[in-house]
Amino acid sequence: MQPYNIPATNGHSDWSTPGPSRAINVKTLRPEVEALCAKHKAAISAIESLPLGAGTRVVLMNGDDAAVMRRAFGKNVIDGKVDRQHWGSARK
Repeated sequence: MQPYNIPATNGHSDWSTPGPSRAINVKTLRPEVEALCAKHKAAISAIESLPLGAGTRVVLMNGDDAAVMRRAFGKNVIDGKVDRQHWGSARK
């Protein structure tokens, strides 16, 4: 039997409002992204180049770093969906 009086967020209000994404897509090449993140002391969780030299997808360790880096990248941030390469077809 499932309990019926547990709130949908399990008592943690921030679970229902997670805030901005830690992932950012930018029209900047990977070495430049890494350098700018290092300059701003923003820790990278994951990074990948977008297909056809379209830019880079970077995932920061926390939302605060992501907010700082969105401002740092400025107009180079890509809004909306981007094409990504499936991990199984990535070539080194």
